Amino acid sequence: MNDNEYVEQQATIIGQRLVGGTITQAVVAADGEFGDANFGFEVLLPSGVIRTVWVLSDPEGNNAGFLEIKGG
Repeated sequence: MNDNEYVEQQATIIGQRLVGGTITQAVVAADGEFGDANFGFEVLLPSGVIRTVWVLSDPEGNNAGFLEIKGG
């Protein structure tokens, strides 16, 4: 899979699993697989399901990651 295909796949997953939800809180876990801290957020879906989203640099979580927030 090339980079563009990967980006499209991830955008589809986000659309299917998170769009329409509301971010309810930021979360931190200090007990990552290698003892490192991770951060993310919880999303409350209209169905009442809560999903936790961790911000990682890649699927394996090798690095801390980054969110760019624009506007407002």
